Amino acid sequence: MKLCTFQVSTALGDVRRVGLVHGDLIIDATAARISLLERTLTPDAAVRVGAAQVPAEMTSLIGSGSAALDWAAEAFEHVLESGKEYTSARLSIAYSSKAVRLLAPLPRPPGIACFITWAAHIDDSRDKGFSMLQFPERGSDMRAYYKANPDAVEAPGTIIRRPEYASEMDVECELAAVIGVGGKDLTPDQARAAIMGYTIFNDVSYREIQRKEMAFGLGPTKGKDADHSNVLGPWLVTADEVGDPQDLGMSFVVNGSTIASYHTSKMAWDFADLVSYLSRAQTLRPGQIVTSGAFPGGCGLDAGMVLKAGDIVEMRVDKLGTLVSTIG
Repeated sequence: MKLCTFQVSTALGDVRRVGLVHGDLIIDATAARISLLERTLTPDAAVRVGAAQVPAEMTSLIGSGSAALDWAAEAFEHVLESGKEYTSARLSIAYSSKAVRLLAPLPRPPGIACFITWAAHIDDSRDKGFSMLQFPERGSDMRAYYKANPDAVEAPGTIIRRPEYASEMDVECELAAVIGVGGKDLTPDQARAAIMGYTIFNDVSYREIQRKEMAFGLGPTKGKDADHSNVLGPWLVTADEVGDPQDLGMSFVVNGSTIASYHTSKMAWDFADLVSYLSRAQTLRPGQIVTSGAFPGGCGLDAGMVLKAGDIVEMRVDKLGTLVSTIG
């Protein structure tokens, strides 16, 4: 399934919902479940049970485990077969994608761990002034990552505005795994089972600030933490639909021109390994984001280009779609 978080305007104001994507249609997952339950329950009971089985908030939905996703899938099929447009209480079930505002699939994840998994990207960055960066040695049990700001998450299609304190804006094309039920001290097999899906991550960076921070031995902090600097989307695609996450093509595109492409099979460690490492003595909560880091050539720094206002950047990943942003 392709899941999303969307915002729709109602008489009571803007409302945030979880959607199931079908072409140009976005089906309200909770409303779809209510509609299915109305076949056997009273309308009031269907509302109560449907909202409990398929919550309208993404973290609550994926944190409810596989049963909730199965209920959502069952409701999705029901709506496609029945063609119903409203519940008994006149709650809209399906929307045109043009009639809603698409938000980040997880508007506020509990955490974002950005790993480095491609040595060539680190080597290139070190050659361009990030002298502190060192890729873990072969055979090392260390996995390097930094913690990004979960309060700086932004939606697809956003205009990324440069903060006043920075001048050198860049973006990074990354693949991100999303934790479902979660857990602690997970084995690689348990970690693999804990990943409920994948999305695309645009890691916005302010390079001259990042250089100064990392030369000091800490960070990055303000080199990456400004508002709108962690762009997620467009969808959260379930793990069963993605298949092997180490068999996906990735591309970094600027103004319609492909700057670089790479393949996830070349990651030094797979996502099961990264999630297992992150869970050491740490409980991973539903919605935790774990990213791959930028692939070699997957950012302006690697490509030797400076992004300018008006540039349209696209992060493309097989089976996950395209995450589009505009440089402000």
